[in-house]
Amino acid sequence: MNRTQEQALAAGLAELYANQHRRVLGIVARTLRAEDQAAYAEDLAQDVWLMVWQYLLRGNEITSPAGLLAVFARRRVYAHYRSARVRRESATDPQSVALDRLCAELEAVA
Repeated sequence: MNRTQEQALAAGLAELYANQHRRVLGIVARTLRAEDQAAYAEDLAQDVWLMVWQYLLRGNEITSPAGLLAVFARRRVYAHYRSARVRRESATDPQSVALDRLCAELEAVA
């Protein structure tokens, strides 16, 4: 892709952003849990625009902007919760880590 094509894509994306950003933010906010809306809505909406940019750079065309943006917005929120669940499941209680470390040190001394 040459520079002129990339500039044309960027201009098209800027126009799409100007017309659709509030809609994307609304979809993201409605898909998020109420307690997460203030913390994550804007960041996840920006991730959607990154997804759109990457989609365009791969040579795809957007024939139905509203549908594509809705799908990307929901996918991004779902991915956020999947990764959050994985982080919670693999989180370790810091007190148990400290206790394990203390036990290991006591065994080494004994």
